Amino acid sequence: MIVSIHDDIIYDVDAYVADIQKGNFEDISDGASVFKNIQIRDNADEFAKLVLYLFNEYKINFNFVRKSPFNQEEPNFIHSDEMMGDITCVLYLNKKPPKEDGTTIYNTDLSPKLTMYSMYNRMICFDSSQLHSRNIFENFGMEDASRLIQVIFLKKVCKETQGQ
Repeated sequence: MIVSIHDDIIYDVDAYVADIQKGNFEDISDGASVFKNIQIRDNADEFAKLVLYLFNEYKINFNFVRKSPFNQEEPNFIHSDEMMGDITCVLYLNKKPPKEDGTTIYNTDLSPKLTMYSMYNRMICFDSSQLHSRNIFENFGMEDASRLIQVIFLKKVCKETQGQ
């Protein structure tokens, strides 16, 4: 299992979050899946550039911010992201999240394997095939105080197509 945690990722995180909060959030359908209350991000934003620097043998498959207010209906709880890529990177963007907030990774029998806790400007990365969930089922907050995360799915670049 690949897991990494990095703190203080974005240089001026307050300005970064303020910019995100100015944008629109919408439900985006991707075949059978619906990404609830998201804002698609440019693959050249600060977080994307850092992720590509750290994972230089990968490309960004999808980059978005999700705003998840208290009791937002979600399509799934425990899930994997393997259809979206090889590595999942999550950036926590709440200045004062509840102490329980974060991400749990599960064993195949759905027993918790690893629980990570959010912190403002913390990035976690893990193998996209890992079963995982947010720690707080109901999400939290309302409006600009809602749970706010940026997610990037990375896909390994094949050496044959790297230069194309």
